[in-house]
Amino acid sequence: MTAAQIALGDREAPAYTATDSVPEGCYWWTDPDGDLSLTPGCMARIQDPDAECTCEKLVARLARVERRLREAQERERYAATWWTALREAVEAHPDRASILADAHRRAGR
Repeated sequence: MTAAQIALGDREAPAYTATDSVPEGCYWWTDPDGDLSLTPGCMARIQDPDAECTCEKLVARLARVERRLREAQERERYAATWWTALREAVEAHPDRASILADAHRRAGR
């Protein structure tokens, strides 16, 4: 194995490349036969080493999904607060029984 190959890393200690040379999730390493190999961080490059890397796209997609999840959780918290306030208002109302009976009828229960 040459000094250049050692500098590129091996299976136990892969050498990560600079971000401008290959996508962030990928790295080079020297296999036991001495061949330099690119280890991709995404499925697209695993299947075809010349394919466009999807690592950055997956990170953006994950960020979008996480944002949507936070928004849904916030809507759920708001709905729970609203439901609690509405239920307490009905419980405190003098016509509580008739309001609940009407709501059950409207809901088909």
